[in-house]
Amino acid sequence: MEQVTVFAPATIGNVGPGFDVLGLALEKPGDTVSARRVSGASGRVRLVEVTGDGELPKADESNTAVVAAKGVLQGLDISWGVDLVLHKGLPIGSGLGSSGASAVAAAKAVNLLAGEPRDEQALVGLCARAEQSACGAAHADNVAPGLLGGFVLVQPGGALLRLHTELSLTVALVRPELELKTELARACLPEAIELADVSHNLSALAALTYGLGAGDLQVLRSVLDDRVAEPHRAHLIPGFFQVKEAAMTAGALWSSISGAGPTLFAVCEDEQRAQHVTAAMSAAFERLGQAHQAWWCKVAQTGAHVV
Repeated sequence: MEQVTVFAPATIGNVGPGFDVLGLALEKPGDTVSARRVSGASGRVRLVEVTGDGELPKADESNTAVVAAKGVLQGLDISWGVDLVLHKGLPIGSGLGSSGASAVAAAKAVNLLAGEPRDEQALVGLCARAEQSACGAAHADNVAPGLLGGFVLVQPGGALLRLHTELSLTVALVRPELELKTELARACLPEAIELADVSHNLSALAALTYGLGAGDLQVLRSVLDDRVAEPHRAHLIPGFFQVKEAAMTAGALWSSISGAGPTLFAVCEDEQRAQHVTAAMSAAFERLGQAHQAWWCKVAQTGAHVV
């Protein structure tokens, strides 16, 4: 294989109560990376073109696609290098795993060119470290579902658990037209969390994982709100509480901030409900005079893949 193109989907980190340990993959949108072997450039990785977002850094030390690709090649006995072309289908600072999608697409593409020397666990670790170059924290709640698809839980020690569900869940999303840097959203979090709030999130995360596995919509309609990150980030998104209330009133199972924000998500039991919830969330932003984009899509059952 001399050249390959890989698509990596948008993801929702935290998914409410699962701060830094739970994520889900969306069917759309996403990033695409084309990787091509270059003879005589042993181990070198070069990002030759970025489309879709001209402001994305190309420097090796700051671009997640380059960092992840270099990680895949490190230590391999090869005589060739790689040229990358990155198409950004995800806006940066959107809370939809933009930097993670770039890393995942690049890592999977280069791994394929190299004959797949790295397994999925290793690729997730490399992509999480690439995330650190973008936001200062090596979290895997975006890159794990981006690679594997579906709902993925990052276990202690970094092992991955893809959560099975027979439910055909669909997600309503609204993204206000503002950029929110992950570094800023993380800086808003306190150094200590009240014990009662930690206990609440643990219970909510356990209920969420049980509800998915059992296909129990009633459990998923229980209180799955986040008391660790959401209360400290809500002020960064004008109209957050009104939009979340609109989602829940319209029948969402649960709703919160997607990753670091500013996109809001609402998980729904089916496509019909998701369309209704999306319209309600959009109307709430319209009443506030906040420009935004709104759409809905299913939870992706597959992660990064060749296109």
